[in-house]
Amino acid sequence: MTDPQIIQELLKRYNEGTATAAEQEIVEQWLEENKIAHNEWMQMDGERRENLVKEIQSDLLHYITERENAYKGSVYPWYRRFYFHLAAASVLILFAVAGWYYANKEQNKPEMVKTEKEIRPREVMPGTNKAVLTLADGGTVELNDAANGVLASQGNTEIRKQGSELVYDQQNNAAIKIPAFNMLTTPRSGQYNLVLPDGTRVWLNAASSIKYPVAFTADSRTVEVKGEVYFEVAQLNKGGKKIPFRVKVFGENGEAKGLVEVMGTHFNINAYSEESTVNTTLLEGRVKVSTAAHPDENVVLNVAQQARISNSKGSIKVLDNVNIEEVVAWKNGLFMMKKADIPVVLRQLARWYDVEIVYSNGMPAGKITGDIPRNMPLAEVLKVMQLSGVKCKTENRKIIVE
Repeated sequence: MTDPQIIQELLKRYNEGTATAAEQEIVEQWLEENKIAHNEWMQMDGERRENLVKEIQSDLLHYITERENAYKGSVYPWYRRFYFHLAAASVLILFAVAGWYYANKEQNKPEMVKTEKEIRPREVMPGTNKAVLTLADGGTVELNDAANGVLASQGNTEIRKQGSELVYDQQNNAAIKIPAFNMLTTPRSGQYNLVLPDGTRVWLNAASSIKYPVAFTADSRTVEVKGEVYFEVAQLNKGGKKIPFRVKVFGENGEAKGLVEVMGTHFNINAYSEESTVNTTLLEGRVKVSTAAHPDENVVLNVAQQARISNSKGSIKVLDNVNIEEVVAWKNGLFMMKKADIPVVLRQLARWYDVEIVYSNGMPAGKITGDIPRNMPLAEVLKVMQLSGVKCKTENRKIIVE
């Protein structure tokens, strides 16, 4: 079966409502990548759909060819070129996935499939949008299983799920005497987005959590975080007064690490306990950072500065001219490494793919540079690592570093 036939058959089954869950996921991911709403696609006639598919394929191939010509004469690491192809040709990749699915389906040879499954290790796939919401009464909601719409109402606040985002809508600004708290927690290999009652936007990386009130009082906005969290804080004024936003930072076992105070700003907090420091990086505005060990001592950060609190000593220091793009690459779908320590990168992979790192001959030294998409299977990521001199392999849910 040719590629156009594969595409035509797949879309036909989707339109008729007979597609399997796997087939439906392929088509809907393709529609999302190309900013086409499901309803809009379903209303198109067959000729319009066919022309749109051909147009997208043609444009992508033309774009790729132009970029390859631009690269001629320059030396770029192969994984940089690979990432470009992956980002620019996402539609073509989906078609390839569909082709693989049908090719395996049409073979219809159970004995061969069974043999392949017995000798081929299960591929470790990247993380997805998943999290658990813990309500004020202790009840929990698995957000990846929940349908879009209103999940709960607590006091004067409505809680809604919108795709991969949890939204809190505070109906009025009346002060609350006894605030109720919710918690959003991502597991290893999970990430999620949150909009707080004041409009502040929050991104949670894998193995992270944030505890917050379902409605903010008249003079306080305080949340608690673990792991890695990115904030875009909304400005809030009441009675002509700016209401500050405070982030209490805790370690994995609940030990206090520091406090970040802001008005309206964008910043990232990385507070994983397995790392040597708790890092607060400023992208916009200004923030004040203090340590739990010495709360009266603080530093004020300007854009592109990073405050590092030592997990062992509790001391704090400031770095200038930090690569902001690298710090927040995780929220933009990338592992971005600029002379990054190899063990740090491996720990990032462990959290995102939910695997264990095993060092056969001790922890490797050295640095690694490159950009790798977070939606790649682990085996492909490790190929890039190996080209950088890191000898490793997968075994079940372990990365064995040799």
